[in-house]
Amino acid sequence: MSLTIENTPLIDGLDVWSASINPLPNLDYSNLNYSNCDSGRCECIDEEAINQVADCFTKSVIDTKISEPYKTKISILKNKPNFELIPHFDNNEMLGVIIINLVDSNTSTKFYTTADVEIGQAPVSLSNGSMYLNNWDFKHGYINTSLVDRYIALCIIYKK
Repeated sequence: MSLTIENTPLIDGLDVWSASINPLPNLDYSNLNYSNCDSGRCECIDEEAINQVADCFTKSVIDTKISEPYKTKISILKNKPNFELIPHFDNNEMLGVIIINLVDSNTSTKFYTTADVEIGQAPVSLSNGSMYLNNWDFKHGYINTSLVDRYIALCIIYKK
């Protein structure tokens, strides 16, 4: 299982790249245990599954995009239909984020100018996603406009 991050930006001029993990761990993501579903975003609490997914986020690959000391937090998330994150910047403790689709999805993270004009979208297919660095050049957001749950692996890269 190996993480790949493309060298060519997904959106010209921005620190956003296509990313993928192939193969993904062979897990039934819809039947894992989740908690904290009040907002429509549920976090997996199955430690064995989280560890299997975490093993896919290869440090040496992340090191090609992040040059300062960092630590990662890996989560498996379920986004229910109509779950929404309005376009936003991340907090200053975050250096970057990698999001990988654990199932095929019709929706994905969208990227916006600082004036909230949509400028691109991350891949929606199984095993694919994006990596982006936290900066003030663009915002990102998401809404699950489908009728099914979206499952993603989320790797948040924090300052150490």
